[in-house]
This record gives sequence, C-alpha cells and structure tokens, in this order.
Amino acid sequence: MRFSLSQSQSAHIKHGLKTGAAAVLAYYAANMFTLKYGYWAALSAVIVMQINVADSIRMCWYRFSGTAIGAFIGILCIFTFPQTPGMTISALFISVGFCAYMTKYNERYKMAAITTTIVTLASLGEPSRIEFSLFRVLEISLGVGSAFLINILIWPMKAADTLKDQLSTQFEECAENYEILMESFLNNQTGLAPSMLDSFNTRMAKNHDIYQKVTKLESLIYIEDTHLLGMKVHILEKTASHLRAMLQTLNNVDGEGYDILMKNELRTLSKVTVQAMRDIGSMKIPDENALQEALDSAQNKLEDLRNEGKTRRFYLQKMVQFFAFYHSAQFICKDLLRYTRERKKLKGK
Repeated sequence: MRFSLSQSQSAHIKHGLKTGAAAVLAYYAANMFTLKYGYWAALSAVIVMQINVADSIRMCWYRFSGTAIGAFIGILCIFTFPQTPGMTISALFISVGFCAYMTKYNERYKMAAITTTIVTLASLGEPSRIEFSLFRVLEISLGVGSAFLINILIWPMKAADTLKDQLSTQFEECAENYEILMESFLNNQTGLAPSMLDSFNTRMAKNHDIYQKVTKLESLIYIEDTHLLGMKVHILEKTASHLRAMLQTLNNVDGEGYDILMKNELRTLSKVTVQAMRDIGSMKIPDENALQEALDSAQNKLEDLRNEGKTRRFYLQKMVQFFAFYHSAQFICKDLLRYTRERKKLKGK
C-alpha cells in the first residue's frame, strides 16, 4: 500500500509540473505569433492536460475537433446574421441550440458550442470579425498542441503501463483468492463471505476500458504488444468468472461437509494453477507441462474413483456440488494452458 500511495503521489507531482509547463509553452507560443489573447492558449493547455497519454490524446482531439466545428458554425453565423442585437441573439440561439442537439451523436459538439459562442460574441464590434475569430481558434489550437507535446515528450505516463501494473497486482490477488477457495473446499467445504470477490471484481472491471484506450489512442503513437495485453485481460476476466462460480458453489453446500477423496490431486492442481497465475502477472510464461500433468492427474484420479465405485456412496446433491466446483477449477487450468501455448507461439515468432 505504501508503494501504491507513493506511486500515485509521484504521478500527480509530474502531472502538476507538466501542466504548468504546457501552460507556459502555450502562452509563450501565442506571444511568439503576437496573438492578442495568449491566455486562451494557456487556458486550453490546462483544460486538455490529463495524467495519462491516452486520456490526453482523447481530450486534445475532442477540444481541437470541437473547436474547428464550432469555429465553422460561428463564422457561418457571422456571414448569415447582421451585427444587430436581435440578429446576434438569434445567431447565438440557433448555433448553440444546434450544437447542444448534436451532442446526441458526438460529445465534441459540447466544445463546438463553446467555440461558436466565443466566435459569435467575442468578435462583436471588431473591424474584421472573421480574422478575430480565426486568431482565437489559433490560440486554442496552440494550447492543445502544447499540451499534446508536453504529455508525450516529458514523463509520458501511458495507460498501457498502468494496465500492466494493475494486471500484475490482480493476477496475484486472483491467485490468493483461488488458494482460499480451494482450501475452503477441501476443508469440508467451509463457507466464505459472499462479498469476498466484490472489490477484486470491481477493480478488474476497469481493465477493459483502459485496454480500449491503449488500442484506440496510444497505439497511434507508441509501439505496444496489444495482442498480448488483450490476452491477459481476457484470461483474467474468464478466471474471475470461474472464481465467482466456485464461491457460489462453495456457499451453496447444504448440511455437513464431506471429505474429498482426491484431495492430493486437487491440491497439486491448485499449486500449479496458482503458480501459473503469478507467472502471468510477473511477465513469465507458465510451465505448460506442470499444468497438463496436474490436469491429467486429477482427471485420472476421478476416473479411477468412478471405476472403483467409491463415488456411489455420495448423495446426488453432493456429487453435483463437487463437480460444479471441480469443473470451474478444471476450466481455469485449461484456460491457462491455452494462454501458455498461445504465449509460446507469440514468443517463437
């Protein structure tokens, strides 16, 4: 926890320094071009600056494209409506109302509404309203460009790196949860808190959104193995769904628990499965042979027990509960095996 807090504090300190640098760069650039209202550039830089690169790219594109659309609409209003109080109010109402409606289709029209308001109103009384408006758009663009350059060139904090760190932590947590579930099952099916996995599932649910930022935004600038990253996100999601099934099965055991005849095989399966999860979290390739052997050993033991008739003494309900739990553990191991084989193929290319 101390490391996490320290890392977060460091990220925000860097973000503060970068935001300040972006504002100064934007204001300096505006002065270089002798633009009258350089504070628009600095303000725009502050608005679009985000902690990670992906969010900054999204915000820069949102503000730049929205500004371009709003400027076009504002200039169209200048050409269409005479510069009288009544016509100015009409132009403002129509242009802003149109942009507000268009947010139904794209959020950039929020920015367009702001820009068309600036173009329509700030240019009133100016000898050349079009030129005045274009210079204001240029100031905003300089701010956006300054923030973009600062964010990708100085201490770039990539969403991909954030996702990798989160996955590493989550695979470790996944392994710990799996161990707890398996031991509780083998220890006469001791029940666990139904909310045991809630916080883990909540944090894991954010992975997909971060992954989308990496593939759609950061991949435009940085080279990243998005396929491998996607594999990890996918395998963790599947494993988490099996853990939820195992917890539900464990807590639905009625009456007294029962002794597991293949306890040793399941403990071995648990050991290699947990190690595979930790290997994935630490950027290693799991041991394919160990996974396959543990899987085969458990399945062979189960078949031997069936052939010997030892499973017949259990009630049907107990058997259903056992197989529900066992199959979830089995599916996790099989999924990890598929990941391992695919990972080896990628490494061999």
